[in-house]
Amino acid sequence: MLWTLVPVESAIRRQTQGWMDPVRLWTGLDQHWDMFITAPFHHSYAVTVEIEPPTPSPAGSVAKIGPVLPGFREKPAYFRYHTFFSRLDDPQYAAWLEPYTNRLGAELAAAHPEWRGGRFRIRKSAGRIQALTTIRDLGEIAYEQSTLHGPYPIPGAGAMP
Repeated sequence: MLWTLVPVESAIRRQTQGWMDPVRLWTGLDQHWDMFITAPFHHSYAVTVEIEPPTPSPAGSVAKIGPVLPGFREKPAYFRYHTFFSRLDDPQYAAWLEPYTNRLGAELAAAHPEWRGGRFRIRKSAGRIQALTTIRDLGEIAYEQSTLHGPYPIPGAGAMP
């Protein structure tokens, strides 16, 4: 455990790291400290896929399912889930949105043939944490923020095997 206190730049660490790192990993003593990670941005975070079938339902409602493939079950908003969907808003990650929506459309068409030829949207709802002064003044931790991506097509009957 004292090994974690040896500075990364020291000669002792460089000389013993080759055999010490595997020992630390094997014994579970390899520790990583994320003391300086950024402050959280969201109080809550949820992603929903909204489906518009090709023919409107009698009630006129839009079907809603969870966003994660396979199975479309909603997952808890753990870090990677949150990170993936928040990055879809950044043009730098635009290349990830198209493959995801193509795969999601194909999965929707395969799981629900009645939705083929319809459309879907990805709705992200977040409780954005406010500044501390605002929290003190208003007594409200977060405000609702919603982002909508789409609509994207659900492949029709001719597109499916």
